[in-house]
Order: sequence, then structure tokens, then C-alpha cells
Amino acid sequence: MNAICLITFRPQQIWCDLLNFFNNYKIFVIVDDIGFNLTTFVKYYSNITFIQIANEKCFSNGYIDTNFTLKKLISGWDKALYYFGIEDKNYDFIWFIEDDVFFYNENTIIQIDNQYKSDDLLSKTYNINKDGNEKGWLWDRINIQYSPPYYSNMMCCVRFSKKMMSCINDYASKHKTLFFLEVLFPTIAFKNNLFYSCPSEFNNIFYRHNFTKKDITPNNFYHPVKDLDHHNDFRYRTEIKRISMKKFYFH
Repeated sequence: MNAICLITFRPQQIWCDLLNFFNNYKIFVIVDDIGFNLTTFVKYYSNITFIQIANEKCFSNGYIDTNFTLKKLISGWDKALYYFGIEDKNYDFIWFIEDDVFFYNENTIIQIDNQYKSDDLLSKTYNINKDGNEKGWLWDRINIQYSPPYYSNMMCCVRFSKKMMSCINDYASKHKTLFFLEVLFPTIAFKNNLFYSCPSEFNNIFYRHNFTKKDITPNNFYHPVKDLDHHNDFRYRTEIKRISMKKFYFH
């Protein structure tokens, strides 16, 4: 079975209501807030494995600095990569998804997996920095232990193979750090001659964008959709009565 890993600061009920009913993937939720009490979530969402990881584990294994835009050395991304790079290497393919990404349901992911059965990295289309020019964007803040060219783009939703995960682990082990994920993932793939594809289903991933219901189809990913109430609104686009699901209130 392959895995889906949702990366959160704290888990949200709307996401858990969706993921708890997936049948074809092992579901993980990374909870960056190490002090958050997961007791109620663990009780009600038995199909989800919630993961909290101390910063010290990431630091000692080189899983740091993948998202300096958050102004902290270790983020949920570092913890997600550490977990599947060090603690749980059992999955042939892993989807990593930030919680402000929207997709319609499990079939969205199944259909992409069926089209791209062996690719090491799936993501949005990349840009190329041919000569390592540090002018513009964030290039002067990214320290890369490779020679140019470098590659970049939005990486808030990606799929890794076990080989891709191993290459990231090798870099972390050798250099005792990683670097900004929007450059890390595509650059690692190219520098290690991995099989990298950019499906059209990722084309609606942007830095900033305002989506409406009419933009949504069941096949694609959308980013950003930060208001989680919009997730349910987009998911239930028609007037067909929803299947009622029991709601839990967390305090």
C-alpha cells in the first residue's frame, strides 16, 4: 500500500473527515505542534496515523531548513521527510500534501497514480536556473551543495518514490541539512537522474489565487485554498444531498 501524508501545524476536522474514509492508502497526518493534544483525534479517526516528532530528531539527522519562509529551522516538512526517510521506509510511493491544497477525493489521487506508475517525482512544472544566478526570488538565501543548474517551483503537493526519498535522505546525511523545498525536490530529482513528471493535474497550483466553485473539477489539485470551509463547499458542488457524517467538536 502507498501512503498519503498531510502536513499540518495542527489537525483540522474537515481534513480528517475526508482522509479517514480513504481505502487505498495508508494515511498519515504530520502535526508540527508537538504540544498539541491528539487524544480526541486518535479516538475518532482510527484510519489515520497522527505523527508528532521532536525537533531534536530532525536536527540530529540533518532534516532542517526546508521552509525558511516560516522563519523557523524545523517545520512540518522537515518532520514529514524525516519520518519517511528514517523511521518508516515501508512505502513505494508517498504523497506529501500541505493542508491548504484542495483536491476532490481519493479518486483524484488514484487516477494520477494509475497514469504515473513508476515516476520518482510528480509535481507542478519546474523552472530552471541555468547558471545559479542569485538575483531575484529567494535564490540568495538558498545554500545548495550542488553545482548549477538548479530547478524550482511550487512543491506544496508532490509524490515521491522510495528512490526519491532515499536520495533526500542521502543528502541530509551527507550535508547535515536540506534546503528550501521548492528547489530541493526538483533539483534532487535531476541531480540523481530520477524519473520526473509534471502532470497537468498540478497546473492549478499557484502562490496566490482565488478559486471559485466553477474552477473546480474532480481531477485536479488546487492551491491555495486556505479557508477550509471552502474545501467542503468545493467538494460538494451540486445540490445533491450530502451523506451525513457524525461531527465531533474538539476543544
